[in-house]
Amino acid sequence: MPRSRYTAEEKLALLDDSRQSGLGATTFERQHSLGHCLLARWQKRYERDGLEGLSEARKNKHYTSSLKLAAVLAYQAGEGTLTELTMRFGLRSSAQLRRWISKYNEDKTLTASPFRKQVPPMSRKTTFEERIEVVEYVTKGKHSYSEAA
Repeated sequence: MPRSRYTAEEKLALLDDSRQSGLGATTFERQHSLGHCLLARWQKRYERDGLEGLSEARKNKHYTSSLKLAAVLAYQAGEGTLTELTMRFGLRSSAQLRRWISKYNEDKTLTASPFRKQVPPMSRKTTFEERIEVVEYVTKGKHSYSEAA
């Protein structure tokens, strides 16, 4: 199931309809049940990335820690609004930048986007007898469980 209700072509058609209708953006968005300021975001992405900017993201984009830090420092230096910096740094949403700013302000490090966590392979299953043997080893020999492992 797609994340977006509209394809890139439908978004472009709505942008064209909005321009030709002569209505204000808020009125047009309300008439077409669109979110607040959605047309403006679509328009900015279209101007920056073309039709590709309107298409649905198929996978998460990973950003380097240096780009994250540059965006946060630019915001704190007052170089632009969240929306302006989102466009300048090529982000899909200002929510990403807001999260990075929050992490930075909490003294957390801004690391590169993590890839999927590697899960270690499971060890073999133990039998009931082996478990009893481990418990006896720990209790009789006064060993720790980590030693038993």
